[in-house]
Amino acid sequence: MIALHNAVMPWLVGHLPLGKLSNILYGIGPVDGTPLLVLYSIVPWIGVMAAGYWFGTVLALEPARRRYRICLRLGLGATALFLLLRVINSYGDPQPWSATGRPPALLSFLNASKYPASLDFLLMTLGPTIALIPLLDRARGRVAQWLTVFGRVPFFYYLLHIPLIHALALIVSQIRTGSVDSWLFNNHPMNPGPAPTGYTWSLGLLYLVWAIAVVMLYFPSRWYAELKARRTDLRWLKYL
Repeated sequence: MIALHNAVMPWLVGHLPLGKLSNILYGIGPVDGTPLLVLYSIVPWIGVMAAGYWFGTVLALEPARRRYRICLRLGLGATALFLLLRVINSYGDPQPWSATGRPPALLSFLNASKYPASLDFLLMTLGPTIALIPLLDRARGRVAQWLTVFGRVPFFYYLLHIPLIHALALIVSQIRTGSVDSWLFNNHPMNPGPAPTGYTWSLGLLYLVWAIAVVMLYFPSRWYAELKARRTDLRWLKYL
């Protein structure tokens, strides 16, 4: 599902009478005749989830084996395969990269498709992450403890960050322009239309708001992580 979907799924969607299911199965955007909006299609993400469950068994192995025999090799191998596929530039992503035009060549090389997630996108994100596990596995100290909180409740963090980011955007708009721009209530992120003149944030402001959001979410994430650890009788907590 991860390796072959870029070749198989476009053909299936084009030749099978899947109807509205095709967008949910492999696509993005609104589903005709319904209020549904698809960002993360079933394929390939259900395959990524399945691989993640298998990878849990790797993390349960004794440290030396999981760090160097599996994680380092698997991570570096996936990263190398990403580089190879991008150099060949004929499979792995529906949008080949270009050394000319916009964006610049390096950014075009790294600009793999996320919706649906291409093989190249998954290799370049999961590969380095897995390769870093031997280093992160030995990380200690306050920063490591701080980051571990988010790792214990990733889905809880994900659900909270969406309304928080929107609320912060409303506040920034009020501070910068004296009003909350109606554009912020358009169909984000699928079809919001062009941003109003002068609205676009600087990179510095973007990172500042990002840092504020992360700090704010640390406290509810820590509370929920402690709740999950304490209330083992509530098994449904582990799904959030």
